[in-house]
Amino acid sequence: MKLRLWLASGTLTLSGLFAAVAVPATTLATTTAGSTTTADTTTAATTACTDGRWPRSVQGRPTLFHAGGRAGDYIWHDANGWHVRVTHATSSRFVFSGRIVSSAPLDAAPVGLEGRDYVALSADRKTISYRLVNYGGIDGFNFRTACARSLSFLGYMNGSKLPVSRIWLGYYNVHPLQNPFIVTRVS
Repeated sequence: MKLRLWLASGTLTLSGLFAAVAVPATTLATTTAGSTTTADTTTAATTACTDGRWPRSVQGRPTLFHAGGRAGDYIWHDANGWHVRVTHATSSRFVFSGRIVSSAPLDAAPVGLEGRDYVALSADRKTISYRLVNYGGIDGFNFRTACARSLSFLGYMNGSKLPVSRIWLGYYNVHPLQNPFIVTRVS
């Protein structure tokens, strides 16, 4: 694997099978409870990007993901964009929340939300905040970027920061090195 470290930006990028998925993103914060705004999904960000691709480590649906699976966030990218899903193994109430910050505008579409769940897109369309109340089924959302160079992810479960062992990325179920983490395009 080729390893490049950009100290000035604090971004770690690995090229190859398990490319860059984890660096600090200390400026992120948890979602604000009580918001009921939903994302506007009328404009899809479908621009073809010429400055690289998302790393292989985030490509494809995690093989461990299924309703009632291990509690946590399942995140992947494919030809239809990005996908975030949550689940857990019991029928008790778990609350998953978090924030995704992009270097370019985003569009988001909720999937399987009910009741007090929400997915909110900021006014500048560069931040998605979410709160998903889960009872063992599947909740989540899809989103697209307008050629973002990087995405920062921060996830919580029941008010505590998710341990990295509860975050699965891509088909190979890769765990980030820390939470929050940044995914950066590779050349």
